[in-house]
Amino acid sequence: MDRKRGPGRPVCPDGAVDRPDHPLFAAILRAALEGRTGAVVVDLSRVRTVTADGMRGLLDCVRALRTLGGTLYLAAAPEAVARLLRLTLVGTGVGLFPTVTEAQRAADPGSGTAPGAERAAAAARETELERLRRETADLRGKLRSHPLIAQAQGILLERYRLAGPETAFTLLKESSQAHNVKLRTLAAALVAVPRPAPGSAWWFPGRVRRPAPPLPLLPEMDHAGANRGAVVKRVLHQALETVGSDMGDLQLVDPARRLRMEQHHGFDQEFIDYFAVVGEGETPCALAAERARPVMSDIATDRVFSAEARDIVLATGSRTVHSVPMTGGSGRVVGVFSLHVTETGRSLAAGEERILAQLAAQGGAWLEWHERTVLRDALEHLHQRARRDRGTPSAASGPPHG
Repeated sequence: MDRKRGPGRPVCPDGAVDRPDHPLFAAILRAALEGRTGAVVVDLSRVRTVTADGMRGLLDCVRALRTLGGTLYLAAAPEAVARLLRLTLVGTGVGLFPTVTEAQRAADPGSGTAPGAERAAAAARETELERLRRETADLRGKLRSHPLIAQAQGILLERYRLAGPETAFTLLKESSQAHNVKLRTLAAALVAVPRPAPGSAWWFPGRVRRPAPPLPLLPEMDHAGANRGAVVKRVLHQALETVGSDMGDLQLVDPARRLRMEQHHGFDQEFIDYFAVVGEGETPCALAAERARPVMSDIATDRVFSAEARDIVLATGSRTVHSVPMTGGSGRVVGVFSLHVTETGRSLAAGEERILAQLAAQGGAWLEWHERTVLRDALEHLHQRARRDRGTPSAASGPPHG
């Protein structure tokens, strides 16, 4: 019986991995081509640091290795390097091991590891990987939110002459919780909405609160009492069910007129991070928002994609994407949902188009109502509390987080 050979000798870089064209990456690809399994073990015990440029090169190498059918096993990294790798390589399929021996055993299909022990080790690695995915997503979310929340704190300090940033943060958090609005969403509104008139007791005097518009295509939703997150999640899932897809995302228009991802399904962390915020003209969803009409795109040929963006989308298995704008009652686009399918050139049936158009209209009307009603309720609450707490130190404090 012809047994497959395991990986060859480990690749052993030395010093700093500090360039996107570091010789390590060519050595990895060469080792993959020379071996029969495509498995490459890298001994990182002598690597002192990996810079941002080096990490970018490593990610490019991982993508190239994947096209060759290879797998990368990293071993024996110093703790500081291992910590960076764990955070950056989540969801890439790269194995991280404390010793070279363990990496070689995992990479060698004929190592003789007992099946039970192998299954237990695989389950343990998957559990750890899931924990790291959650930890990394939470950290990335906080890093994206922190500057905006800090800006909102600064506005509150200047506008109401509060005692300190802790007081401003506490007021933001209280209004966020009282109205079931994300802290980041409230901070963005505070930054974008014109300030109250000087000395006014009300931020929005004479405002008339209107009832929530119905959501007939989402009969299980409490349209008057649901929070924004629950509605956008259900809109996306209903849209995916309509076209029979398990890959899609929903983005909302932020105050800078960019699309910010709010919900997603079926994508890996690389896709989510890359398309977290999209500017004008960068993707089909941005074109749908700009034109206020649906856009169908062939991923492989549409020139709207950069080469990097195209590779990331194609790696998900998507070949066609339908981006549908959600428009409020005022005619303003408030968001876009994009539905990815694996068939090239797969158009929508007339019935699918009608359902998606109704879903987009109902979701858009509800989101615009939420922005003009619930979010402004939260801003009004913040205004009243900030006027009351001028110069009063707050007992509660904490670091900004979203």
